[in-house]
Order: sequence, then C-alpha cells, then structure tokens
Amino acid sequence: MSSLEPLSGAKEPPLLIHRLQRLFIAACIILGLFTPLIAAVSNPPYFSAQGGVVAAITSNAADSDLMDQTHIIAEVIGAYTLPLAFLAIAWLAMRRAPWLASIAAVISLLGTLPIAVFTGEDSLYYDIARMGSSPQIIEMAQRFNGDWVMTFYNTMFALSTVLGPVFLGLALWRARVIPRWAAAIFGLSRLPAILLYAVVPYHVLSIIVIIGFGLLFVGGIPAALAILKEKDKVGAPNLSPTT
Repeated sequence: MSSLEPLSGAKEPPLLIHRLQRLFIAACIILGLFTPLIAAVSNPPYFSAQGGVVAAITSNAADSDLMDQTHIIAEVIGAYTLPLAFLAIAWLAMRRAPWLASIAAVISLLGTLPIAVFTGEDSLYYDIARMGSSPQIIEMAQRFNGDWVMTFYNTMFALSTVLGPVFLGLALWRARVIPRWAAAIFGLSRLPAILLYAVVPYHVLSIIVIIGFGLLFVGGIPAALAILKEKDKVGAPNLSPTT
C-alpha cells in the first residue's frame, strides 16, 4: 500500500498574506519611529524658553495652525504605530536574545501604550490656545497634567522611551539581525536626553530630544528591512510515493 509524504527540503513560494504581514509590520516600524520625530520637530513648546502647561498653551497660540495640527496628527499616528514598532523590533531579536527582547518589549509598552493620552492633552492645549484661556482654565490644565495619573504616565513615557530603546538595541546587537552600528545608534539614541535633563537649558534639551528621535529612526530602518527579508517557514507539499 502506498502513501504520500512531503520532502523536507522542498519549500513553496511565500504566501501573499505573509508578504502583506511583513509589509504591514515594516510600515509600522517606519511610521512608528518617524512620527515621533515629526511630532518633536513640530511641537510648539520645544521652541519656547521653558516647558510646562503655560508655555505649551502660549506657544500653541503663537504658532501657526499648520504646525500645531502637524504635531497632533503625528501623535495620533504614532499612538497606534510606535507600540507596534517596538514590539516588532523585539520580536525580530526574540529568537537569539529572548530575555533581552522580552524585557525590552515590556519596558517599551509600559510607556508607549498610553501615548493617546498625551495626544489628547496636546489637543486640549491647542483648543485652549485657540478659544482663549483664563486663570481658571490654566489652573485646571495644570492640575490635570500634575495629578497622579498623568504623573505616572509621564514618568513611564520618559523612562520607557529611553530604557526601551536601550534594551532593544542590546537585543538587536546580541541577535545580530541588523548591522551593529544600527543597533548601537538605536540603543544610544535617547540616552543623552535623560542624562542631560537637569544640566542643560530647556531649548538645548529640546534640540537633543529631536536629534535623539532622528537617530532612533535611522537605527530602526535596518530593522524594517530585516522584517521584509524574513523568510516564510511554511514547507511545500512536494510529494513522493513511499510504500
């Protein structure tokens, strides 16, 4: 009696759905790392002398609608794509550096999942600036930004968007799935912002933050390309008769 068994060495062409999945993941990495750069470049408070709620509202009122809306739209897109980008990069390194990749994924998601909250906060500042502010509205906005919920989110975002890339960079370096120069740039991109936070003027810190997001994007491009080059693991049913 005969039966049919697949030959282990044969492979079928990649399925369309797998190609689309890789394209989607690579696009999330590119968009997820590019939108923070756009959001930083178009963030009105970064061009003022100091940070804080009052400076945010004042700078929103002084800048153009195009700049304000560009900032908010970039944040909206980034709220969806940045967590996926970090998760995809962690997955890329998972097979060869599972512990580092897992730690990096958890740290990254802790701060990036609530990005929508910051988007809503910036949209609120924009609306206040356009409608006209009052001492009561300013005080309410300051209380909102300073309550324990927003303090937690702000702290997690600051830490995770620095430590997340550090651990992701280490995982990518260990896994050797992208060039080591790219892993180094990715991992170190955000460190100067937190190391120099208390020792440089605000406008200098803003420039450092923008440069850091730019380096993060540059370091992430090879990761997106590596995702596109991932091969399917589905074997082809090439058949050979056996008895």
